[in-house]
Parts: sequence; structure tokens; C-alpha cells
Amino acid sequence: MVGVTPPGWYPDPTGKKGVLRYWDGQAWTQQSVDAAAASSGRPWGWFILAMVVIAGLVAVFVFRPAGSAVSVGDPISSRPTGSQWNELPITETPTPPQDPGAGEFIDCPQNSFDDRSEISSDGRMHGGGLSIEPPGGFNWIQEPVYMPWLYDHNSMTRVIVWGWQSNVSVGEVLRSEGFADPRNTASQLMGCLASSGLYLGFTGREDLVNEAFTLDGNAGWRITSDVYVDSQGDIEGDVVDVIVLDLGDPDTFAVFISCATIDHEENLAEVAEVTESLRVG
Repeated sequence: MVGVTPPGWYPDPTGKKGVLRYWDGQAWTQQSVDAAAASSGRPWGWFILAMVVIAGLVAVFVFRPAGSAVSVGDPISSRPTGSQWNELPITETPTPPQDPGAGEFIDCPQNSFDDRSEISSDGRMHGGGLSIEPPGGFNWIQEPVYMPWLYDHNSMTRVIVWGWQSNVSVGEVLRSEGFADPRNTASQLMGCLASSGLYLGFTGREDLVNEAFTLDGNAGWRITSDVYVDSQGDIEGDVVDVIVLDLGDPDTFAVFISCATIDHEENLAEVAEVTESLRVG
């Protein structure tokens, strides 16, 4: 049965001798480490584990010359995954889990430059077959946040403090870029966001909502997570909301994404109002 084995470090399923690979509870990740070094009990053994994680994150931070961070994430499974890395000790008596077929690992796409910030004549922001009311208040500006996996991407941003912003987005992803269904796509996009240059200093993520979602009769999936960082002083991180909908287009899924600062009541209320306004069309 898929998921019966708890997350942990197990012998590499490809048969590599002396290598441990991390099982996240549902799929094999791409994080691996030398078994002897990791289990030696020496301080540098745990250092190696930490460096594996850090190296994976640092490698994915890419920025455009101007504007907001371009988000390019670690390779992630095409099945939904749990935490981004193992925070538990190495499994004492590893038993290889029954392999459910983890699906193809894909890189977060970085092919789109289709970013804009535009309010239409009807007073709404349109993208990917969805629309939202633009956030109110003079703090919000028509400046796009760059996400190279979103097409027909329309967004607005609000600067909270220097180096930290809130944003709302509507757009679409291409099925041909590895997005198989709304549930998996929501998980993949959350992973891409959390491992991106938008969250330098990322320390962890807690899923608050992970469930089926329906909008105007269209089925989809929603994941809402607290994404934590340690690089912004008193700011803990963001409440990130990802909604993916199948609108019947054989080539795309419609996407809504919002990022609101944790414990910033005004910002959270603004973004909640935008989310409530989400519509098809």
C-alpha cells in the first residue's frame, strides 16, 4: 500500500551500494547521501546531510536583471510529496518501502516570460481563464511577480518591507511541461515556490489545506501552506495559496497563486478578499 512506510533515509532503490536516498512517505526524492558518512555519528556526517540540502536549494535560485525573483525549483516528483527534506534521524532499521512508482522527476519549468500586470476594462484581472478583483489599497502596485512556469500570467504586488513582498496571480501552466492533473500540479507549484528565490532563507513549510476544490463547477485542487524563512528579521514567512483548476482545456490547467505575510492582518485580509473574488472567465 502506498504511504505505509514513514519518511526516512533508506537504501537507494536503484541498487547503488552504500547510498541512502530519502523517501518522503509517498515517493523517492532526489536527495541522497553516503550511508557510511551519514550514519557514522561523527559531526561531519550530519554536516554532509545539511550540505546536500543547502546545495540543492542554492542551485535553484535564479534572478532576472530587474523586478522580482524568478522562481526555479528543485526537481520534484510528479506525485504529491510531503516535506521538502528529512528532518528526522537516519532510519535505524531501514526497510525499503514498496515502490509505488514515484513518477517522472521534473524540473520546475523556466520557459515562460509571459508576465504582466493589467486591469481590464471590467475592473478585473484576467489570466489563464480565471479572473480576480485587484487588491485594494494604495500599497498595491501594477508590477508583475515573475514565475517562469506560468503563462498568460497577470499579477500585482505589494511591498511589505524592503526585500519582501506580497503578490496575487492568475495564469496557466502547460500540461506538456510535466503537469499531469490538478492535485499533482498544486503540489508541484507549491514545491517550486517554496524552493525558489522568492523564499531565500527558507526553513520549512507547513500545509494548512490540501484538498479538492471546485470553482464555478470546475474541479481542481487547493494547497495552502505556511512557508517559513529566517532571512527577514521579524517576518516569519508567507501564507501561500495555490489553486489549480481543470477548465477543460486539453493543453493547460488554470492557476491562482497568492502570497500574504504571516501575521500581517491587513495583508492577509487584502489577499483573502482577492481570493474570494476568484471566478472562471
